[in-house]
Amino acid sequence: MICWLGVWSNHFGNSFHFDDIPTIVTNSSLSHLSNIPQFFTNPRTFSMTMETSDYRPLLSTWFAVDYWLGGGAKAIVFQSESFIWFTLQILLVFLLFRVIPGGNYPSALLGTLLYGLHPIAADTVNYPLQRGVIMGSSGVIAGLFLWILWPRLLPQQLPITLKRVPEHGLDEYLRKNFQQLETGYLKFIHAPVALYLWPVVPALLADPAAAVFAPILVAYILVFETDRKLRHAIPAAAVCGAYWIFQTIFTWKSGALSRLPAWNYWITQPWVAMRYLFDFFLPVHLSADTDLAAFARFWSPLALAGYAGVAALAGLAIFLGRRSEWRAVAFGIWWFLIALTPYAAIPHRAVEADWRMYLAFAGLALAASRTAWIVFERLYQSRMRLPAAIAAAAVAVVLLALLGWGTHQRNADWESEATLWSDVMVKSPLNGRAFMNFGLTRMTQRDPLSAIGYLVRGEALSPRDADIEIALARAYNTLSRTADAESHFKQAIAVGPSYSPAYSAYSQWLQSQGRTLEGFAMARKAIGLDSYDLIAHRTVMDVIAQQHQWIDLKRAANETLRLYPNDPDGTLALQVAQTGIDQVAPAEKKAGQEPSVDHYLYLSVQYYENQRYADCVRAAKEALKIDPNLGEAYANMATAYHTMGRVDEAIAALREEVRINPNLRSATHNLSVELAIKARSGH
Repeated sequence: MICWLGVWSNHFGNSFHFDDIPTIVTNSSLSHLSNIPQFFTNPRTFSMTMETSDYRPLLSTWFAVDYWLGGGAKAIVFQSESFIWFTLQILLVFLLFRVIPGGNYPSALLGTLLYGLHPIAADTVNYPLQRGVIMGSSGVIAGLFLWILWPRLLPQQLPITLKRVPEHGLDEYLRKNFQQLETGYLKFIHAPVALYLWPVVPALLADPAAAVFAPILVAYILVFETDRKLRHAIPAAAVCGAYWIFQTIFTWKSGALSRLPAWNYWITQPWVAMRYLFDFFLPVHLSADTDLAAFARFWSPLALAGYAGVAALAGLAIFLGRRSEWRAVAFGIWWFLIALTPYAAIPHRAVEADWRMYLAFAGLALAASRTAWIVFERLYQSRMRLPAAIAAAAVAVVLLALLGWGTHQRNADWESEATLWSDVMVKSPLNGRAFMNFGLTRMTQRDPLSAIGYLVRGEALSPRDADIEIALARAYNTLSRTADAESHFKQAIAVGPSYSPAYSAYSQWLQSQGRTLEGFAMARKAIGLDSYDLIAHRTVMDVIAQQHQWIDLKRAANETLRLYPNDPDGTLALQVAQTGIDQVAPAEKKAGQEPSVDHYLYLSVQYYENQRYADCVRAAKEALKIDPNLGEAYANMATAYHTMGRVDEAIAALREEVRINPNLRSATHNLSVELAIKARSGH
């Protein structure tokens, strides 16, 4: 246990990374436990961006609990929770390896340590978003354990020893009711219900890839079972298959923009499986974000090597499955191949990811540990018993020590965004996102010149990445290079015309430059692409608030709060809008009690800001009754008439304003605009 904690001791202080930001750090849906019901009905609550949205309601629920426990997105809380789940899963792995036919304590312990100390675990445990993979894997392993254990490995009679002489009331009760209790016990353990699915169902709600439980169970039945047949796996196939189809359809639109072409993605997956197999035996090139590109043609040399490799593995599994001693090894190989299928079937934005190996490596750990034990037993039964025992112990200790050291080092790579992306740049030098993310760490250190250098390198490697263009635009903006900033914002839209963050980021920048109407238009475009784009909603509310359009502001604030009930900006905007609306009644009362030019003009403005344009004109006319040469009143009337589309009345009001104030440029300009509008309309 001390060694175990020592290996993982540098895990707990690690930070959030990559897609943790939109799904955890900035995800306002996690800020209140009252949002939990929405996690089960709306996949957009999983993340702030459409590209990273998913339907994992149980995972979101755990994140919300962690958010509540930490009083916010505290990395140490999330990392500790992930480690607890990981430790629980390791215990389940040991129990499963022990009960798989042919298993014993030494081989089960070896397989468990191979799995738990392997550096690939670090790439999953240190990535808080992938806790769902750990939870899903735990459900798959627990479900298979229950299938094997229940009921055949349970006692077939009530495990209670009756005392000849009762010592207390419980002893007397057991003696009188033993037969009835034993009958109930036997009925319970032999109940015709799929009890093994109990841990699988919540696992599906944490990670839909847990649906691989059904094909893994089928593989187990084909390799080991003699009593139960394939028909006994129908409940698992029905539950897992139905959920997999539902979840895929429900979330298909999410991530569509960044998803790789299906054909190119699929023909690359066999080679990816071979790379994963290599990483199991020699995990020296693990990368948090790979630079492996999808193959262009199915006859590419590496693609052909992948097909041959997968076929060879499948052939080996079939061959070993016919030999009783090697069946567990065959099952481990099938487990490895099957566990990769969910990620191979649905295209993602990257052809491979280290965390996708996590559950699959449990199968390889089983196969490797059983192979090692078979070899050891054969050597131990020969004349080389003592040397074999010493050599086996030495090899096991050295191997596990190396794995533990590698895991500890891998934890260090995940310490911060800077350390992680520095490692990725070395191991995946063709990955533009790596240079972008490392450049962003330079931005947080207020080193924009260095950041731009990395971002430009990232752009060169990934020239059609909207996120890199947005990052470059923001970096140039910090140096007040507005032309360069705007150029890259526009380039982000050009390469991602359906990517709402490109428009919302540009809208935010336009507003900061005082170009509010352009910013408003970009924000509305972003919302049209993704109604959950919070940055765009905030830009819209800011622009409307600047224009004092209280009714529109209230409508926009309510729409924002409908999507994000706890958004502070939406709440503030609603309060500001209501305050503006509430100013009408006092203004009406004041004008009624003390009729004056100032009071009627103020009332006219309040009416306009609340979109009561006819009342705005009426109040302005009341002011004109007091002072017929009041240019401000005619200006208010012209503005209201223009908004209502009544061009002739607007022109008449502006002519009166120009008559009264002939040197007022704004009045003459507005009059020329209205006359041009009338000319274009042909009236």
